[in-house]
Order: sequence, then structure tokens, then C-alpha cells
Amino acid sequence: MIRIPLLLLGAAVLAVSCQNPRNLEIIADQDRNMEAMDRENSRLRNERDMAMASATEKGEMLTLEQASATDLRNRVAAMEADIAERDAEVEALRGRFAGTSIGVERRGDWIVLNLPSALTFQSGSATLNTKGKSGLQKVATEMTDNYAGKTFWIEGHTDNDPIKRSKWESNLHLSAARALSVADFLIKSASVDSSAIRVAAHGEYSPKGDNASKEAKAGNRRVEIVILD
Repeated sequence: MIRIPLLLLGAAVLAVSCQNPRNLEIIADQDRNMEAMDRENSRLRNERDMAMASATEKGEMLTLEQASATDLRNRVAAMEADIAERDAEVEALRGRFAGTSIGVERRGDWIVLNLPSALTFQSGSATLNTKGKSGLQKVATEMTDNYAGKTFWIEGHTDNDPIKRSKWESNLHLSAARALSVADFLIKSASVDSSAIRVAAHGEYSPKGDNASKEAKAGNRRVEIVILD
């Protein structure tokens, strides 16, 4: 009988205690602190997630950069190997034409054979001489044995001295006649496929040198055979 009032008294005391303004303020402060802690925890989790995402992205970017660098190195190595192979090809051709006065050079992807007119023609003439025919026979062997299936441009060139004592109307006509003579010999006498031959005439308009000296003029008087890839 005595315990019931005591329990009721305890409940009453608790109720009174909770209604105490100071206690209510403490509880409110605790609630605010809990909310602040929740917000801070949420912020920290977001920062952690963002940091992890950034690290993943940077890792992926680094992987891509490494792959790009590797690809670039491979491409450069392939280009260098191709250049070395082409240079070796030119050197090998020069060796096979040694002693013929036929020049060999590379222009980009093309190989150019240079037949100076001193080797192939008399002054003002478009008739091949004996040395010219001998040199062209070696050229034809290269064309049929090592460059079958390629296209060959045969291009005539002259210096800028005007025509005075020959039948040609101009240097352009002379360069055309010389290019045609070379093409005709390669097709008829050396069995080069005619469908692979193209002929062009430049006259004095595409010089190798400046025509300021006898040596430069001699270098400009030529027939070039351009081997296209």
C-alpha cells in the first residue's frame, strides 16, 4: 500500500523535472548537437566519396595517358623504322647504279632516278646515245625486277638557255621529246609495261639549281624517273 504513492511520486517528480526550463534547454542543445554531428558525418562521407571518385578518375586518366604515351612511342618507332628502311632502299639503289652517273634520291614517299642529259643525249638532241641506252637498261631491270606494279613518271627538264641551233620550238618541246625517247626505249627495248609509264615535260620551269653557272645548268638538263608507291 505504501509503494503505490511512491511510484506515483517518482513519476510526478520526473514529469516536473522534464518540465524544468533548464532541463528542456539541455535536451534541446543535445538534439542540436546530434543534428550537427549528423550533418558533419554526412559532409565527411560526401568528401570521402568525392575523394574516392576523384582518385578513381585520376587513375583512369593516368591509365589513358600511359596508354596514349605508349601508342605514341610505338607510332614514332614505326615511323623511324619505315624511314630507316626507305633510306636503306635508296642506298642499295645507289650501290646498284654505281658507275652509271644515274642519281638516286628520295622525295617523300617517292624514289627519283636522275638521268643527266650528259649521260643520255647530245646537246639539243632527243636521240638516246649509247651510254644512255646502257644506263636505261639497268633502270629497266630495277623497274621490272624490284618495282613491278609501280607507276613510273618520266619527266623531261632543261636549263633556261633559249633554243638557237636545233629544230625544237622551245625548251618545253625538247624536254617532252627527251622524256618520250626514254619512255619509248623502256617499253620497246627493255620490256617495261607501257601501262605503268606516264610522261611529263617541264622544260626550264622546274630547275634543280638556279642556272647561274655551267654546273647548275648541267644539273638542270635531265630526265627524271619518279617511282610512285
